[in-house]
Parts: sequence; C-alpha cells; structure tokens
Amino acid sequence: MMAVSDYSRLFIRSRNLFWPAAVLAITVVGSSVRADDYMTDEKQQFLISAQSHLLNDRFDSAQKTLDSLVGMDSADPIGYLFKAAVYLARMTDAEEELDSDEFRRLADTSISLAEIRLVDASGRQAAWMYLWLGHAKAYRSLWESRFGSFTSALKLALNARSDYEKGFESDSTLYDLYGGLGMYHYWKSAKAGILRWLQIFKNDREKGVDELYLAVDSSIISRHPARNALIWIWLDMDKYDSVVTICEEMLGQFPDGKLFLWPLAEALYEKKNYDGAIEVYLRLRGKLAVSPGNYYNLVECDYNLNRCFDRLDREKDAIEAARRVEDYYDLIPDKTKRRQRSKLDFLRRFARRVP
Repeated sequence: MMAVSDYSRLFIRSRNLFWPAAVLAITVVGSSVRADDYMTDEKQQFLISAQSHLLNDRFDSAQKTLDSLVGMDSADPIGYLFKAAVYLARMTDAEEELDSDEFRRLADTSISLAEIRLVDASGRQAAWMYLWLGHAKAYRSLWESRFGSFTSALKLALNARSDYEKGFESDSTLYDLYGGLGMYHYWKSAKAGILRWLQIFKNDREKGVDELYLAVDSSIISRHPARNALIWIWLDMDKYDSVVTICEEMLGQFPDGKLFLWPLAEALYEKKNYDGAIEVYLRLRGKLAVSPGNYYNLVECDYNLNRCFDRLDREKDAIEAARRVEDYYDLIPDKTKRRQRSKLDFLRRFARRVP
C-alpha cells in the first residue's frame, strides 16, 4: 500500500495541488459591472480595491480595505473569507508559513457565517454562500497541501467541489462557480497520477478549461482569477505563447506584483528565449532582494538566472549568478537550506568554477 507521501508526489508538481496556490489565493477578486441584492456595487468596489492592492503585493493595504468590508456587515462571510485569502496569498508569495492560526480562524469564521445564512437563503444568495463555502475549503486545502496533511487537503478539496455543485443547484447562472470547479476539474485530473489510472478520478482536464473560459466570459467577480488560473494551466500544457501573452497583459494592469512574473519567466525559458527570461528573473530578483524573507525565492531566482546564462554560454555571468548565493548563505534559515539543499549545493559547486 502506498504511503501518503507517495500519493502526494503523484499529485504535486512544483506549487500545485488541484489548484495552483497562487491562483486560489486570489480567487477572491475580480471586476464586474453587474450587481444583485447580495453582491452590491459597493461590495464590488471594495473587492476591486483589494484586488489592486493584492496583485501589486500590497498585502497590508488589501487587509485594511477588507477590514472596511467586514465593518459593513460583520455577519457577512465575504470579508472574513477574503481576509483569509490575503493571508494565504502572503504565505504563498513568501514560501513560508505565516499567521496560520489567523488564516484558519478567518476561513472557519467565513464557513460558519455562510452556513448560518444558508438556513434561510435560497436562489442567488444561496449560490453565493455555497461559493464562499467552496472557496474557504479550497483555501484550507491549499494550506494543508503546503504546510499540513495531504489527506486533509484531499478531503477539503472534495468538499469544496461539492459546495460549488450545490451552488449550481441553487442558481445555475452564477458563473463564478465555474471558476472554482474549473480549477478543481483540471488540476485533480492533471495531477491525479495513479488515482486516475485506478479510476478513482477521471480525466476532466478539458471540462475544467471550458469551465474557466465560462468564468472569464460571464462571471461577476472571478474574471481575473479565472484568467490567472488559465496561465498556470497553459504552462502545464506547454502553451508558452499563451502564458507570455496573458502575463504581459496582467503585468500591464498590476506592475508592482510578482505573481505574474514567475510564470512569465518560466514560459520564456521553455521557449528558449533565455535573454527574455533573464530580464524577468532580474526584475524578480530586484524585488526579492529588498525583502528576501526566508530566502527561498531568492535562491530560486539565482538558480534560474544561472541556468539561463549557462544556456547562452555566458559562463562568467553564470558563475556570478551562482556566487551571489554566498552573499546571503549564512542568513538563510536552516529550514530553507534543507528545502533548497540540492539547488544550493549545485550553485556553490558552480561558483567554484574558474571562467
């Protein structure tokens, strides 16, 4: 019988489990011109403002905006859910477990409040509550996949899917539900490995992509998140031109954040546009050097810069990229050193070369 860790390796590549963490961490935001009795114009404006802060890496400003949203109605799950999402985004951005207790408290509060409202809700409002339930459990699933139990992550992901489906039973015209379902259907299929071979999961990748296109076209608050989800799916499908196009478009709207720089750099590398990838990784490195956190991502940047320079036969530049690690090696926490051991060892060996 396979151990949980073996199943985990079948599901996870890089930062993905069902949904890419960077994607689900921002499914709380989007833009729309429509409103209804629950999702009012005022709420949408708060979300648009929080979105801009979040996608530009201004996490504290996003939280302050959402504090105001909570203040509008403390019994509404929406503000607590989105505040939890900001905590998850911050953890994902930093590659580090930060404020997990507060994240879980906010996610659980949003679940409790949504369940209370569902007692008397019907139609569109019930669909919104099921959307919040699904998102809260999806966020919890992502947290578990990165910092907790794989078994819990799997259970929460399945429960999230169930909530999205219940939302459709309440109102099939709330297309935001397709965003959550689309990400679930694609990633559980793409990363299921032996579980799909055993027919525990079927291949719903095309269905997931189609659902995300529906969310891009017709959702109320999930258009940007659905497009962001497609970036990671296109990367997984080796559709690098599509990744570059949408990343550049999103960076035009949110130039100060790092979220779209990572897939853009990877896509350019895979396209063998190493000069372009170097430019993006240097842009990332400049941002990370200001606030390196646990140094995980700074190691990633220097490793990838070394790869790019090496592909271009720019040996001196490749060696210089590798030697940068020595400037901060003693500052790297032991946990990060363990996680990045192979890349750190490689870079330190490479740095000893004589050009």
